[in-house]
Amino acid sequence: MLSGTAFELYEHAVANPEWTKESASTALGYTIRDLNAAIAELVTRKLLQQPAPHVEAYIAIPPDVALSQLVDADERLLIDLRAKISAHRSDMATLVPSYLAARKNVGLDSTVEVLEDPGVIRKLLIDYGRDVSEQVLISQPGTGSTAEVHEESIQKDLELLDRGVVRKNLYSNSTLDHVPTRKAVAATAPAGLEYRTLPYVPLKVLIFDRNLALVARQLYPDDRGALVVRDPKLIHVFTHLFNVAWELATPYNADEAGNTAQLNSVQQSILRGMAAGHSDEVIARRLDISVRTCRRHIAWMLEQLGAESRFQAALKAKDAGWL
Repeated sequence: MLSGTAFELYEHAVANPEWTKESASTALGYTIRDLNAAIAELVTRKLLQQPAPHVEAYIAIPPDVALSQLVDADERLLIDLRAKISAHRSDMATLVPSYLAARKNVGLDSTVEVLEDPGVIRKLLIDYGRDVSEQVLISQPGTGSTAEVHEESIQKDLELLDRGVVRKNLYSNSTLDHVPTRKAVAATAPAGLEYRTLPYVPLKVLIFDRNLALVARQLYPDDRGALVVRDPKLIHVFTHLFNVAWELATPYNADEAGNTAQLNSVQQSILRGMAAGHSDEVIARRLDISVRTCRRHIAWMLEQLGAESRFQAALKAKDAGWL
């Protein structure tokens, strides 16, 4: 935005073609120093120009003309940059068959590749996420990604949904109490992104159309490596497994208070653990949920059953057909 001084000076210059710094100072009440700063700002924006070099006068330029002068160079740079990116993509695409053939020639499986560098993995995700046309399926174990990761993903997901791409996320039930995940669901579910949860999600998988599946290696707790699967048959297997898990999963937020018609799978497992005499910590560990989430479910079930103790809840749950 133009500064207030520059804006007033531009209006004055348009209305008074023969203006000078002295006349503008008198008319607007600004010092020559302030006007020099405003002139420099307007010249940078191409809104003021000198009619000839070394002439201490400036002509007001129409905004549309100034805009064309400003953006022409940038547009040319953008076109050149897009052409370079397209050329790089084309060059890399022509190398893929040769690369896969070379891997096969040395006895390696060209359909599965191991990536160790998280930066390379991220670039691969961005590239395939940009070109996807049919569906993106994500199976994500754990308690949920950071707020920064969700913030970066929300806009990309909205753009995919706007293009008609099917988006499904399968999460662990532990994300039901994870604030960043809940905010991401609230931002994208209305646009069509589907979320479901399971008591335990064993594997992190990202499936892009029928072209690529990225599977977390998970050899040890902090393993950041990934398997890149390009074989259509293997991708079909992972897609089938995802769809089976999806059918068994519960829609996100289906366990909100007020839903007393039936228990979800997590609550059923918790109730069985309570009936077996297990502690909250043991139940939570077996279901891969937080102790806080476990106790939240227990409190809800005690309230619904009108029970005052875990033992009484087990008895009433059996009478109610919950066990």
